[in-house]
Amino acid sequence: MTIDRELYREAYETIRQWKLAERAERAKNAGKRTPLECWRAYVAWWEFLMSIAPEISEAQQARRLADWAEYYEQIQRFETWRKENGK
Repeated sequence: MTIDRELYREAYETIRQWKLAERAERAKNAGKRTPLECWRAYVAWWEFLMSIAPEISEAQQARRLADWAEYYEQIQRFETWRKENGK
């Protein structure tokens, strides 16, 4: 599959312009929102992302849980080593 270069450039430029506008708005509104308003905006953003995110398969979910379990085991081993070696 080849990428349409012109379409890619247009999309890239649109995203670049959007990011510039977003940065300008953030600078303009810096310090004007309360922490509660910022938190509510974050929660709304998170809920929106979760509403458009594709559902993960059972296999992906099982893999994710296995990865977290492995990570937790590594942290436990590290903490045990750290306590034994006094560092």
